[in-house]
Amino acid sequence: MEVLADSASRADRALASSRTMNATGDRLSALMERYARGEDRVFEQLYSLLAPRLYRFCVRLANSVVEADDCFQETFLKLHRARATYVTGANPLHWAFAIARSVYLTRLRYWRRRPEHLGATRDVAEAGELQIHDTTPEAEVAAEHLHDTLACELSRMSEKNRVAYVLLKEENLSAREAAAVLGTTVDVVKQRAHRAYQSLKSALSTAGWSEYGNPV
Repeated sequence: MEVLADSASRADRALASSRTMNATGDRLSALMERYARGEDRVFEQLYSLLAPRLYRFCVRLANSVVEADDCFQETFLKLHRARATYVTGANPLHWAFAIARSVYLTRLRYWRRRPEHLGATRDVAEAGELQIHDTTPEAEVAAEHLHDTLACELSRMSEKNRVAYVLLKEENLSAREAAAVLGTTVDVVKQRAHRAYQSLKSALSTAGWSEYGNPV
């Protein structure tokens, strides 16, 4: 009976979470449609809903916190300038992701032509949030090591594989939605995400972790 009750409780929580996400998505779409029509007064509400996930996506795109900040700010600037082109019914978050990736690739091409200006940057791991449930010093060190291992491997892999993985595994987009953001096919997205997963799995194994984040 306890097992059944626990399963029912998890199902109820999942349903409640899904309803909350749908409600947030509907509100975001409504705000974006109003903003696209020129209603500047809704910007603060739109920003509060869009910014957290968009910034997290920019952090995963970039190899430094400074670059992620710049990418994030430029993305919102481009979103503002292009708002009249927003198609009613489109997912605003996915549209913002596509803009952010375009901004990042443009900036990447620029900096590759000027490698002397790159210099040392802080690792993206510094911008991540550690999910530490055990606050002992040993647990904190282990959590930091695990997080740094994942962040380092994500920053090393190709941009195409990294973005596919982030969209599917971290942002919870479907393969079809991710394909629309990236302008490619569902099969290509799955292949890129799988290659990223294999790279992360190998990096974790080399660092002494299982693929589930447990020491081996």
